[in-house]
Amino acid sequence: MSEGASPPGIESTAFGALPDGRAVRRHRLTNARGMVVDLIDHGAAIARIAVPDGNGQLADVVVAPADLGGFVRSKRRFGAIVGRYAGRLRGAALVDGKRYPLATNASGVTLHGGDPGFDRALWSARPFEAADAAGVIFTHVSPDGDQGFPGRLTVTARYALARNADVLTLDITAASDRPTVANVTNHVYFNLAGRGTIACHRLRVDAARRLEIDGRKLPTGRLLPTDGGPFDFAGGRVLADTLGSSHPAIAAAGGIDEMLEMRPGGAAQLDDRHSGRTLTLTTDQPGLQVYTGNAFDGTDRDRRGDAIARHAGIALEPGHFPDSPWIAHFPSTRVEPGRPLRWRTRWAFGAEPQARPADGCRAA
Repeated sequence: MSEGASPPGIESTAFGALPDGRAVRRHRLTNARGMVVDLIDHGAAIARIAVPDGNGQLADVVVAPADLGGFVRSKRRFGAIVGRYAGRLRGAALVDGKRYPLATNASGVTLHGGDPGFDRALWSARPFEAADAAGVIFTHVSPDGDQGFPGRLTVTARYALARNADVLTLDITAASDRPTVANVTNHVYFNLAGRGTIACHRLRVDAARRLEIDGRKLPTGRLLPTDGGPFDFAGGRVLADTLGSSHPAIAAAGGIDEMLEMRPGGAAQLDDRHSGRTLTLTTDQPGLQVYTGNAFDGTDRDRRGDAIARHAGIALEPGHFPDSPWIAHFPSTRVEPGRPLRWRTRWAFGAEPQARPADGCRAA
């Protein structure tokens, strides 16, 4: 073990206090292989994941601030749980034919549940240890009318690090006392190299279609084929090739910001050929939002004190489609009393025995 790793298990320590004086704790999970995961109560966020490269050297592969102040000041939702509705809604929720106006925070659109969203909440935490894993169960209660959403929504986020495999699992459950809608995910940014940009990472996604969006970045309801275009990740694609594309969507977003329709039982795989690190994400959700940190502008600083610049990390956000309550043929995000919604994400890390150059990689 290296880079300050602890014995296998879980250790909870102080991580500072919010401006109103409430204490925040950090929960460090360590497995028998030396993998380290840091979770914090603020936003139920992933603050750090340290995994080995092809030569066995640990490095933090999560892009995030060094301290609590950085998390509180930032608008980037680093590693946090986002909701009530991850993605975009048209400034209102539709439940049983009734329109519920919502607080807006993105040019008339409700983004990631509004502000403050779940990423700003101080979640209650219950660490646990089991025979095969150690983790934390975070809980947050969103009151009826929060940001305009109906229903008292109780959300749990259960993180579990496997003891004998470099696998982190997140199970999210949302239960309501009246009909409502919800879409909850995690907003962690990865950089498997541990520094620099993700331009030379290769991404493969089991997806053949992407959502068409309008000028407000809301879905039109159409799904467009990705075959052969810059968003065709089915066979694996070096991100620099897409980031350097002249496609209008890339130019407008300053990078990748796309919702892909996942094939049932599909996965996404990210690898960094230089370090040899790999990440395989599996989920039970219908969509995967791929976002390459296009809004990073150097304002935020990482654990080394380096400015977090554009394309420093990539977020792979499993979940339902944006604006689903308004588009009848999209999968339902409805929550009813006694019928909670559930989301599962599994991140499995690995390393190739020898690092190798990324084929065809060039700076975007």
